[in-house]
Amino acid sequence: MISDDIVRASSSRAPEAGPAASALALLAHKPGLSIRMLAIGVGLSHAGTVRLVDRLVSEGLIERREHSTDGRARSLYLTPTGKVASDEVLASRDQVIAEGLSILNPDELKTLSDIAERVLRNRLENLEQSYRICRLCCYEGCTNCPVDAELHERGVDREKNDDA
Repeated sequence: MISDDIVRASSSRAPEAGPAASALALLAHKPGLSIRMLAIGVGLSHAGTVRLVDRLVSEGLIERREHSTDGRARSLYLTPTGKVASDEVLASRDQVIAEGLSILNPDELKTLSDIAERVLRNRLENLEQSYRICRLCCYEGCTNCPVDAELHERGVDREKNDDA
């Protein structure tokens, strides 16, 4: 399946196997996430995410900074080296998607896009799940994100709640 190929290709470009690719991609899209929100996005426990963050910090890929509103929490940001690693992860994802969809003509791509948008909006349960859905998303290509649109219609402000 194309989703398995995306995960496999993205992980092969990450500094380690597992959720590191998703963590780098999420932090590229949402700089300043808390460990709690990153944990939700990558599907790890809080303790597992702390260990992942520790490894990525020691490898010079991300850094912890003071949180803007919560003195107990830390916000996570990519370093310049982490940005390069994230770009490689996302480029490998793009290649898999391009290859997988290359058989479709423009009308078929539009139909697929319309159907995918409806399915994503219908399956979205809450803000936390949105991070899991979007963990390896093509943010530049998703200019009218159906997940963000659905959250907005439900009155959920992703920007206000990102660091919760």
